[in-house]
Amino acid sequence: MTIHHSLDYYLRIGCLPILNRYRLKDINSEYGCFIGIDVGLQLHRVLEMKAQSLKGTWNAVNDYVANAISIITDEYGEEHGIGEVDKLRDVDREVVHEIEYQLKTPPTACYPIYFISVGDGAGERLVYIGKTSSRTHRFSGGHSAALKLHAPKYDGLSKHIYFGTVVFSDQERNYMPLEFIQPYEDANNLLRNLEAGLIYGMKPELNSTYLNKNHARFDMLVNIENHSSRTNFLNEMEIPIHI
Repeated sequence: MTIHHSLDYYLRIGCLPILNRYRLKDINSEYGCFIGIDVGLQLHRVLEMKAQSLKGTWNAVNDYVANAISIITDEYGEEHGIGEVDKLRDVDREVVHEIEYQLKTPPTACYPIYFISVGDGAGERLVYIGKTSSRTHRFSGGHSAALKLHAPKYDGLSKHIYFGTVVFSDQERNYMPLEFIQPYEDANNLLRNLEAGLIYGMKPELNSTYLNKNHARFDMLVNIENHSSRTNFLNEMEIPIHI
């Protein structure tokens, strides 16, 4: 199953998210949380990946949508087309072109969670889970997990890192990307809950925080899909998170 998650995708199909309708209370934990791994790199190439920040992406998405709505209402006078419970509003193709002309390319999806592995093929194993909610690159100054991988027991093993997007579902199975969730504090708490629950449930050997005590505060059934071209590492895994 392909998970459509970016603001760019919604504009391409002629829609704009109504962000104040993406709320924590709307998430259906039984339908699950979906992590879509799109990027897989050898660990030494990690600085080729742009530094990720949930807060930065969240702010960029909210600013873009607010400016797009201003174009729709101020320049085209369109106030209709929104149902009482809809999370998306239809936007004419002409209006989409104007939005993209004035606002340029919409923000890309955020990759707020990552996985570090060692080994290859059937022997590849998870050793670290982290979140990328930082404005600066976490690996530029020497990441603790990367330093631990210099231990002799990891000599000769390939080291890789995978980055994933995070998407939830509501009661109607509509996608709710993490960076759409309002307010930001709830989005950030969901990310913290996801990181804590995954670490406690999967027990990566290089993590220390969250490893031996369950700090999750929300139930989630986490479904991981690996769409990267490198391997099927973690693909189709389900990890239940319980409080």
